[in-house]
Amino acid sequence: MDKKYKADNGIGNTLWGVVAVMLLALLLYRLITGGVVWNLIIYFSFTILFMLSVTIKEYVVTDLNFLEIRFLLKLLTRNRRIAIGDMVALKKLSPNQLRIEKVRGFEVLRVKRSDIDVLIADLKERNPRIIIAGEKD
Repeated sequence: MDKKYKADNGIGNTLWGVVAVMLLALLLYRLITGGVVWNLIIYFSFTILFMLSVTIKEYVVTDLNFLEIRFLLKLLTRNRRIAIGDMVALKKLSPNQLRIEKVRGFEVLRVKRSDIDVLIADLKERNPRIIIAGEKD
């Protein structure tokens, strides 16, 4: 059974939502006053599409030792998988951000505050060689 952890998408989704509402209001205003609306329709539709395609729904630790990043809408992005064996270190950046050092590069995850310690423990259990920053040996 896969273990699931909810993502914390932060204020970015809120700001994109505000932009979408502003574009919709401008679109309605131009419809009422008789202006050109085709470019606003394109902007509004791309804003909604972009907002949905970059929203992460959850992180899943699979039985096959992958950390899978699941998106809300997989239109432009596929679910990404990080092999747990590629992880070398974990560091808690803030109460809801986790930096994963991999063999090639790093990832920063935004997880719900209540799930971050459980996720760290689960990843450490799956790969005991992972170094936890700030933890004494």
